Amino acid sequence: MLLKSVKLENIRSYLNQSISFPNGSVLLSGDVGSGKSSILLAIEFALFGVRRKHLSGSSLLRHGKNTGSVELSFDIDGKEVIIKRILKRSKKDIQQEAGYVVIDGIKKEATAVELKTEILKLLGYPKELITKTKNLVYRYTVYTPQEEMKQILTEEQDERLDTLRKVFGIDRYKKIRENSTIFIRDLKDKIKQGKIRIENLEEKKRLEQEKKKLIEELNLKIKEINPKLDDKSVKIKEINEKLKQIEEKIKEQSNIKKELEIYDVELRNKLEQHEQNKKREEELTNQIDLLKRELVGKTETNNEKIRNDINETEKKIEQENKKILEIKNKINEIEIRKKNSSEIKQKILSINQCPTCEQEVSKEHKESVLERENENIQKGDRRIKELSEEIIKIERGLQIFNQELNNNKKKEQEFSIIKFKFDNLKEKENSLKNILMMQDKIKEEIGRINIKKLELSKKIIEDKEMEEENKKLRQENDLLMQEQKKLELDKRGFEREKEVINQDLILLEKEIQEKLAIKKKINYLSELQNWLEKFFIKLMGTIEKQVMLNIYHEFNELFENWFGMLMENENINARLDDNFTPIIQQNGYETDIEHLSGGERTAAALAYRLALNKVINDLMKGIKTKDMIILDEPTDGFSSEQLDKVRDVLEQIGVNQTIIVSHESKIESFVDNVIRINKNEHISEII
Repeated sequence: MLLKSVKLENIRSYLNQSISFPNGSVLLSGDVGSGKSSILLAIEFALFGVRRKHLSGSSLLRHGKNTGSVELSFDIDGKEVIIKRILKRSKKDIQQEAGYVVIDGIKKEATAVELKTEILKLLGYPKELITKTKNLVYRYTVYTPQEEMKQILTEEQDERLDTLRKVFGIDRYKKIRENSTIFIRDLKDKIKQGKIRIENLEEKKRLEQEKKKLIEELNLKIKEINPKLDDKSVKIKEINEKLKQIEEKIKEQSNIKKELEIYDVELRNKLEQHEQNKKREEELTNQIDLLKRELVGKTETNNEKIRNDINETEKKIEQENKKILEIKNKINEIEIRKKNSSEIKQKILSINQCPTCEQEVSKEHKESVLERENENIQKGDRRIKELSEEIIKIERGLQIFNQELNNNKKKEQEFSIIKFKFDNLKEKENSLKNILMMQDKIKEEIGRINIKKLELSKKIIEDKEMEEENKKLRQENDLLMQEQKKLELDKRGFEREKEVINQDLILLEKEIQEKLAIKKKINYLSELQNWLEKFFIKLMGTIEKQVMLNIYHEFNELFENWFGMLMENENINARLDDNFTPIIQQNGYETDIEHLSGGERTAAALAYRLALNKVINDLMKGIKTKDMIILDEPTDGFSSEQLDKVRDVLEQIGVNQTIIVSHESKIESFVDNVIRINKNEHISEII
């Protein structure tokens, strides 16, 4: 991984600033508080986001600003990567917003967590760092803030070892031992609980045998009942066969009696019908005789001619009435004209001036109009008289036509009555004929029914012995069924009892199997507990010591070498003990690190830091940040000669990109590039 550039917007003392990072060694130069370390924190924020306690949003966002952002560009494995993170101020606190990552020109919007996941994947860092608030791999291989440089040297031994375990990625062995201890404690609880649960196992086994014995006894009782039930069933079947034969005979006799009863009913119906027909025959004969007497001397006449005469007369009457109506309409028209003439006479007498031409109406003109209208009225009277006389003449003719019509209708009615009587006579004669034929048929049916009754009467047999036998067999069958029912009840009782015991036995067997499984599990857990306590935990400790030992040799060699290079005084040297604690010897005596001068403590911290960087990079083969290192004020308290030696140490490290934050001007002489930072009125700028 090699940094290319970073853009800061409203981050700490920066308003809007872009910074480019060339390859090789780069010095961020400026006075104390000018904003050098802010760039390094912004780079860390761009990679991993805000982190509680270690890198908060409030420590990054510029005071008085509501939003801020960092956009970082870097190369990794030949790919250009751009990542942008955004901070936003809310009412309560400062939060991370969604940002984006661009890989080889492909942009992907993502949440803060998704961005961190993507970056860890690109850098080859362990996945479990996603949930961690402090990225130890980055802090001890790339960038350690100035205030944390010497912290690892002054920590308690156990804290330092825990930190190194996490950095080296071997803290898993301690976690395994701790988790194994917790697991063993849980195993002991489970074993204890299991033993409580199987305390009554033997009692359950004894109860199981008792229930099995009860089932065997019930099976024996059921086995004894089965032959008795079979015997009863055979006897009941035999009796039912006999009863069936007898019942078939009884049923046959019953059917004959029923059939005979049906014929009796049918015979009564036929006799009643014969008697009714006889009465109807007498009635019809009397009615026919009466009709014949009434029709003596009379014949059936066709009244079609009379009907035609009636129709012709009705047409004539209709025509004459139509003429009268037309004449009356003419009289009405004449009356209207007479009325109009009278109105004209009245109007002409009442006016002196013409309403149209406004000329005076003369007396001669008035008389002329009166004479004309009087003549019209006289003509109308004469015409009305003529038309009235014509109506009287037509009405006289109508009287003759109406008289003729009434006479023809009377004749038509008389002929209709005679025709009805002749039709009625024919109908009654036909009815009489049908009744006589029906009577003959009924006589034949009565004879047939009597013959059938006689045949059926001969088939009826009174068999009292058959009835007695039927009764006896039924009583015997009822007794056998009662005995069978009792046996079945006994059997069902035994079977129900067996079923209940079986259900109890199933539950008991299941409980026993569960307890046996628990017992087996207890044995397994006990063996597992023994193995963990006596072998596994010790093995993890041994493996951890071996791994730490392998790391120790390289770590100690590098620390001794680089501490020696950084120190001017040949009478002071340093090494690491087995717990990675720096041991300082001055003039042959061990000296506490707190008693060293500022430059000596800085030399020890820088040597420890660089040795740790080299060991981690060698140990963790997959990480992609081996090509760069960031040193924040690494030469605090160094003399001019020591500063020269820093260059030699950096050359030995041999990374492609080294970024140094320092206000020491001499460092400018041995770096490839210098980025100068100035702060004016609380705003940092690149100059």
